Amino acid sequence: MKIDRYKKIAEAHKKEFSLFRDSFFPVVMKWEGGEKLHKIKHDRGGWTKWGIAYNFWYMLFSDFNDFKDTTRDEAAYFAFVKFYLPIRADLMQRDAKLYYFDMAYNMGTNRAIKIMQACAGVKQDGRIGPITISRMYFVTEDCLRYRRNHFYYRLAEKRYKLKKFLKGWLNRSTAIFNYNY
Repeated sequence: MKIDRYKKIAEAHKKEFSLFRDSFFPVVMKWEGGEKLHKIKHDRGGWTKWGIAYNFWYMLFSDFNDFKDTTRDEAAYFAFVKFYLPIRADLMQRDAKLYYFDMAYNMGTNRAIKIMQACAGVKQDGRIGPITISRMYFVTEDCLRYRRNHFYYRLAEKRYKLKKFLKGWLNRSTAIFNYNY
């Protein structure tokens, strides 16, 4: 994995990365399958390891064997730089950071940001500007959970092939919400 750039960025955010790596990343990996290489029917990401979907991130690897050899540390650097930092989870209350990151890792950064913006009462454009930043700290985990679950229900209604994932999505949402660290 081409990780040097990600490692440098993570190290520039030493305190936040330590919190992420030690407290949030391990919890989310329980739902992502951790180091197990797996592929789920109807999941567009294809082969996945550490929650990294090869079909979406193949350009980070020299080949499929390189992907299969991804370490936990490499995956943590990747997740922090590509998911945690872009959603500005560092600006959230500690209780909401894990939940917000899990949303981004599960449904993508743009969707997670829009859900957070709905909770913040600002325009849902998927971009984090000064107005969104000024309200992020006040977003609650309760609101994120309500809107996330609502999104899952709507998605399962619209796309019947995805309905089989609904129970798992809701179980994950509840488990992350109830997690105490």
